[in-house]
Amino acid sequence: MKTEKTFTFSHGTVDGIYQKSDSENSPLIVITNGHNGFYNYGMFPYIQEQFGINGISSFSYNFSHGGVKGNSDYFADLSLYEKNCMRLETLDLYETVKQIVNKRNEFNAYKGLYLMCHSMGSVPTLFAAKQLIAEGFKIDGIILISCVKSIALWPPSVMEEWEKTGVLLKKNNRTKQELPQGKEFLEEIKQADLKWNLKSDLKEVNSDFLLLHGEKDEAVPLEHSVTMNNWNIEFGHNSQCKIIPNATHTYNTKHPFEKSTPELEELITEMITWIKKDKSPS
Repeated sequence: MKTEKTFTFSHGTVDGIYQKSDSENSPLIVITNGHNGFYNYGMFPYIQEQFGINGISSFSYNFSHGGVKGNSDYFADLSLYEKNCMRLETLDLYETVKQIVNKRNEFNAYKGLYLMCHSMGSVPTLFAAKQLIAEGFKIDGIILISCVKSIALWPPSVMEEWEKTGVLLKKNNRTKQELPQGKEFLEEIKQADLKWNLKSDLKEVNSDFLLLHGEKDEAVPLEHSVTMNNWNIEFGHNSQCKIIPNATHTYNTKHPFEKSTPELEELITEMITWIKKDKSPS
């Protein structure tokens, strides 16, 4: 059963879809898309359906400043999009998890809270998890799919142009829109080794980890997940990294979603198995 839910925070509004499992007291997984993602993006509704069929509830949401509203897949609010940054995306997840915990009975009185993310969604996921855990919230596990190890992904020439103009326009090949990346996001990238250093914060994220990455990822090199997994092991976290053979960044699927693929099915099986195996969630 799917239910639309909206949370309004002081910094913005988060729209989401809650997929309830038929199983009572099922695990609940909160799904964070990548920087240009949204809850109806490509493979994610199908992933939610498969979670539900296999006794796992889920909540997938749009970033408050992602530019996509509700069930749309078009970036309708570019003024909001220009303001989007890691600070706001982290706030979105942090506040959303707090709302879910405070309204536990509205979420099937879930047993076990997990976070899952794709691509650049690893940044708000890990920074929000660090803050939540520091405040006493228990995160039973974190799944990083095709994750980035750093937000310093733009070459110096692009950064210089961005610095000059204050806005970086990046064409979205699907919608043909020129999406504006704003000044605050630029400043965060410049602090990728300091304030927004994923390795530094990962050390304080006391949880179990599953990292999954496509062998033929064309957007984020496999090395990112391998490095993140090595950092986890270095810090003493329970962590494993699985490589999906022949898989691309979206596991050989497209948006709009047409059909599943063997690579996507393997991804889903790995996640479900990991959540259910030897877990003693609170």
